[in-house]
Amino acid sequence: MAKKTNQDFEGRSALVTGGARNIGLAIAKELASRGALVAIADIDHNLKTIPYPLATADQLAQAVKELTALGTRALGLVCDVREEGQVKATVERVIQEFGHLDILVNNAGVCSLYPVQELAEPAWSEVVDICLKGTFLCCKYAIPRMMERRRGQIVNIASVAGLRGLGYLVHYCAAKHGVIGLTKALAVELADHGIQINAVCPGTVESPSLGGLAAQAGLDGDVYGVFSRGHLLQDRRISPEDIARAVRWLASDESRCLTGTILTVDAGWTARG
Repeated sequence: MAKKTNQDFEGRSALVTGGARNIGLAIAKELASRGALVAIADIDHNLKTIPYPLATADQLAQAVKELTALGTRALGLVCDVREEGQVKATVERVIQEFGHLDILVNNAGVCSLYPVQELAEPAWSEVVDICLKGTFLCCKYAIPRMMERRRGQIVNIASVAGLRGLGYLVHYCAAKHGVIGLTKALAVELADHGIQINAVCPGTVESPSLGGLAAQAGLDGDVYGVFSRGHLLQDRRISPEDIARAVRWLASDESRCLTGTILTVDAGWTARG
């Protein structure tokens, strides 16, 4: 007989941004499989300076079907996290549908590759505004609802690029360093309100977006191998599910003494200093 998945998130609700595919969908599935009510939000249009297609409404709808198949209630919402009105409306819709918001996962993010002398303001803004401003806005509107219940878990998806400098990623590194600073500052501010806020820093994760980044940089061959070369201490490619399991743990009661913590899931990359 198959072992039933632990339903330790039953009765809790979650909002995952960038949730229509890849890491976001893996996180949503991990929470849903353990009983959480899950809302996913995604952008539904491409951006001029991002070298790969972003999630579509069809992908968002398909993701909701996959979550529902896990036996939970799921909600798909179109939201550009750069737009304050859309973020506010998204959080309000989640509260309307589920009655409360217990878990916020700020996963929405984009990336591009430019040498600094070619990094135009629109390319800077698209990355920084989605990765950092979007995280701030989602926190701004979720936190008051969590404060009402004096409980909540927020997990921000940062990056190894938030811990070290990486060439051709000035804007992405700046944004992800900002996400880590935001996480630590909010952990201090929210400590007396029963809200935990932590961050996960993935290394290079298997993703279709790597193909677009490789094309932008004129690279070919094993795309994951190109971007992870010299980073993996063990021969284990990092999957979206690896990140999802880390997020699930940080959102669980097992991490009750953690706040302001930065958890790296990087196959040892940062162990090299």
